[in-house]
Amino acid sequence: MESQTDISREILHDFLESWTVDEVKRMTLSDYVSVGDKDTFCQWLETRTRELGSIKGLNSSKFGIYKRSDKLKRPKRLCNDNDYSWQKYYSNNNRNEAFHNVKKEILQIISLSQSGQFEKIDHLHLTQFVKWKIAYLYSNERLIPIFKKDVLVKIAKYFGLNANYQTPISAIQMLMIANKPSHVSIYEYSGELYDRFGKKKKTKDQTRKRRTTRQATTSKSTNSQTRRGALSYVATQKHNILQEMLKKKLIAKFGKENVLMEKNFVDIKVTQPGEIYFYEVKSSAYASDCIREALGQILSYTHRENDQRPKKLIIAGQYKPNDDEISYIKYVKENLKLNFDYENIDLE
Repeated sequence: MESQTDISREILHDFLESWTVDEVKRMTLSDYVSVGDKDTFCQWLETRTRELGSIKGLNSSKFGIYKRSDKLKRPKRLCNDNDYSWQKYYSNNNRNEAFHNVKKEILQIISLSQSGQFEKIDHLHLTQFVKWKIAYLYSNERLIPIFKKDVLVKIAKYFGLNANYQTPISAIQMLMIANKPSHVSIYEYSGELYDRFGKKKKTKDQTRKRRTTRQATTSKSTNSQTRRGALSYVATQKHNILQEMLKKKLIAKFGKENVLMEKNFVDIKVTQPGEIYFYEVKSSAYASDCIREALGQILSYTHRENDQRPKKLIIAGQYKPNDDEISYIKYVKENLKLNFDYENIDLE
C-alpha cells in the first residue's frame, strides 16, 4: 500500500511532467485558464494537485486573469472584454497584455523558488494562494504545502514567532522548515501541522494521530512498478546546476588545474599538496536526505582511491541544515566514526 508521501510525490511527478518550465514559457492564455478544460495550468493548481495543498477560496480572479463562464457577468472591480476578466494591475484594457504580465510573474516565481529566494516572492502581485502554490510545486519540496494564512499564523505562533496577518509568508515557511524533523517528509510534516492547527477540533473518539514513524512489515511486493520520471529529470537538472556552481566556487579557491569533475564518477575531486577533497553533490531539498543518499557513494570513492594523501569527504547540497539535521550529522559522525562535512551551495 502506497504511503501518503508516495501518493503526493506521484501527483507532483504528474504536474512537473505536464508543466515543465519550458512548457510554462510556451503557455498560451487558453493553456493557462479556460472554461471546462481540466488540463489548464489553473486547473492543475486548484483541482488536480489539491492533495498537495488546497487553494480553494476566493473566485477565479485570484489567477490574475480568467475566462468567464457567464459572458454577461462583468465584475466592476476588474477589467473585462467579451470573454475574459483580469486584475487592473496587469493591464488597463488588453487581455493579451494582462496574460503576458501574469505569465511573466509566474516564471519569476518559479525561478525564485528554484533558487531558494523565497523572500522575494512575498512582494509579487498574484494572490497569496496562487503564488505560494506555484512556488511550492517548483521548490523541490523545500516549502510546506499549507497556504491558508490563518493556519500559517497559528503555526508560526506555536514555533515562537509573534506573527500576525502582516507577517511575510516566506518568514513562516522558513520557520516551519527550520523545525521540520529530519526523519519525516514534508507531506507527513504538513499533515501533522494541518491536523493540529488547520482543522476543527474533533472529539476524543474522532481524533486520529498522524504517524511520523513507520510500522514493521513482514513482506514486500516484488511486482514491477512503473514510476514517472519527471521528478527524476528535475532532480538531475538541479544536480547539474549545483555541481556547476560548486565547481566554479572551488576553481576560484583552488585553481582550475586542481579541480576535477566526474573523474572516476566522482562529482568533484580537489587535489592539494597535503590532502584530497571528495565532493558528492545531491539535489535533495534537505541536508539529512543528501547525507543519507551520499554516504555510501562517497565512501566507495575513497576506497578506490590509490593516492595515499589524507582524504576529506564533503557532501554538498543546496540548503543549510536546520538544528535537527545538525544533531543528525553529529550522531552519524560519532556513531559510525565517519569524518565528513556537509556544505551548502548558494544558488543566489
